[in-house]
This record gives sequence, structure tokens and C-alpha cells, in this order.
Amino acid sequence: MRTFVVVGIFFLAVSTAAAETASERYGTEYRQCGDADTASIVRCVDKLVKQWEARLDAAYKKLTDMTPEANRREGLKKAQELWVQYRDANCLWYATGEGTIRRIEAGECMRSMTADRALELESAAETH
Repeated sequence: MRTFVVVGIFFLAVSTAAAETASERYGTEYRQCGDADTASIVRCVDKLVKQWEARLDAAYKKLTDMTPEANRREGLKKAQELWVQYRDANCLWYATGEGTIRRIEAGECMRSMTADRALELESAAETH
């Protein structure tokens, strides 16, 4: 009996830790997509990705326009091109997983990475 209680507590702790990790990855913004079916969640996340991509594009343009030195502008352009390649390859890895959850994971990868980069460039433009 005692072994079952210890094992039960262990699995509860592990599942709680896994839920906390998932909630860190799938933040508040993602959670607005709810617990609907996969297709609905994917559409919702895609809409969020488009919003973040618009912010990213605006921040990139602003930062580019604010950078008078050609070599720095070129460096920013190259960094952005490489970042897009990395993001796309990274999120494609999620998309190639098993089951329909892969579509949600790939969409969330795109949303979170695009949001992070947009915020990074917005911050750089503010302090430039």
C-alpha cells in the first residue's frame, strides 16, 4: 500500500511539472484559442501568427529605416534572413511529428518564435 502511495505522489509531481512546462510554452495568448478541435485551434493560432508577423515586419522596417550605416543595415538584413530560415526549419520539425497535435505544435512554434523576434526588434528600435 505504501509503495502505491509513493508511486502515486511521484506521478502526480511529474504530471504537474509537465503541465507547468507546457503552460510556459503555451502562454496566455495561445490559451485564448481554447480547447476546441484541432482545426479550430490551428486557425486561431494562424491568426495570431499573422498578427505577430505584421508587427515583426513593421519593427524590421522601422529599425532598417533608422539605421543610416549601410553595413549595419546589411547585417540586420542578413540576420533577419537567417532568423527566418531557422524559425521555418525549427517549426517544420514540429510539423513532422506524429498525430494531429503536430499541427498545433508547429503553429505554436511559429507564434511564439515570431512574437519573440517582433518584441526583440521593437525593443531594439526603441533603444536605437
